[in-house]
Amino acid sequence: MILIEHATVVTVDPGRRIYADGSVLTDGNRILQVGPAAEVRPPREPDRFIDGRRLVVTPGFVDTHVHLSEHLNRGLLLDDIPVDRYLPDWLIPLYAAMTAEDEQHAALLAGIEMIRTGTTTFCEAGTLFDTTAVAEAVERLGMRAILGRWTWDLQSGPDRMRQSTAEALAANEAMLAELNGRGGLVRGWPLLLGFGTCSEALIRGAKALADRHGVGWGMMHLASHPSRRTRDRIPLATLDGWGVLAPNAKLSHMVYLDDADIARLVRRGVKISHCPTAGLKHTKGLAAHARVPEMIREGVCVSLGGDSGNGSNHFDMLRMMYLVANIYKDARLDVRVMPPETVLEMATIRGAEALLMEREIGSLEPGKRADLVCFDRDAPEWRPLLNPLNNLVYAASGASVRSVMIDGRLVLDEGRLTTVDERAVYERVETLAREQVRRAGLTVESKWPLVP
Repeated sequence: MILIEHATVVTVDPGRRIYADGSVLTDGNRILQVGPAAEVRPPREPDRFIDGRRLVVTPGFVDTHVHLSEHLNRGLLLDDIPVDRYLPDWLIPLYAAMTAEDEQHAALLAGIEMIRTGTTTFCEAGTLFDTTAVAEAVERLGMRAILGRWTWDLQSGPDRMRQSTAEALAANEAMLAELNGRGGLVRGWPLLLGFGTCSEALIRGAKALADRHGVGWGMMHLASHPSRRTRDRIPLATLDGWGVLAPNAKLSHMVYLDDADIARLVRRGVKISHCPTAGLKHTKGLAAHARVPEMIREGVCVSLGGDSGNGSNHFDMLRMMYLVANIYKDARLDVRVMPPETVLEMATIRGAEALLMEREIGSLEPGKRADLVCFDRDAPEWRPLLNPLNNLVYAASGASVRSVMIDGRLVLDEGRLTTVDERAVYERVETLAREQVRRAGLTVESKWPLVP
């Protein structure tokens, strides 16, 4: 039993209560009590007391769209590479060259970054080959996650990435049985690449798999500007006609929508993962075309996603919240758009809803899983603490994340990662990254001279 007492507690509960002098009591992997400090009374002596007088406590963040594998080559792609050449010229050669150790260390690196910036749960966009190795890495970190595997059937690519429809579905069936049979914090979903790389049969098959296993499914969809030469233009009406739009469907990016599309998303209960940092870097036209405020206004569940190591280049939900709170204010010329309250919901309870976990995580309530973040108020961005949500969304950085609890376990304790050897991961990643680039036949380039 752990008691965090006399903290500023941002609950994101149904009443959206914030306790200026609050306490959180956890027992095992569950939250036992949350409320004013004077009313939280442990039934027995806690195993640990945490003085919260200089802490702000929030629910753990939920990142609903990340590519773990790309963290091993983060920052490799220069800005002048056309976005439609990312996959064929760079990422596919890199992916085809990945080993199980590569994927595992990419996951470790990405997970360390997420924990240190307050993310406790994430949904992977598709492990390339070895979901077991990645699941082991995530379990070592102590994180809660949904994993998938790289799935397409219309593209060929290098030999080890070629899949027929039947092969892709069989691989997903095996992955779901293996991951969902582990009984821990890691689960599996069928997660498709999208971008015009998946046939109708594969999309229908993924939805059928998800229904049969009682999980969600997802794909990347409608992400690119119409002028780009991609096949990523399957209308939502077509997907609806195939019977795949449902409350267990999660679509990522979703920039180019009209009113009928939004109404269809509402009607079918589809969940959306919005990736603001990657969308801007990939010049998807967010400011001019993304209808995120409109989706939220009409009742669509919109969450946040970090995307990839050469898209977002980071998995920092605090930076994503800051960005999404500001870009749409400027685009609409309206300061009332995307207030911090809405943005924090996107990073917490809406993320939980997108992953079909809203009864378990996403807010600090008795009975829910003990996933929370402790921010250090003795950092300049938290002073003065007049409005906690304004400080959190507009000012806070990962530097003030002091402790992170996942499923009742302090995986970050007073700034120290307790589950893996950070330094060893960093050192191994440096070696693996260069070996992967060499095997892929690519070069590390810099516009400015990199002097050895």
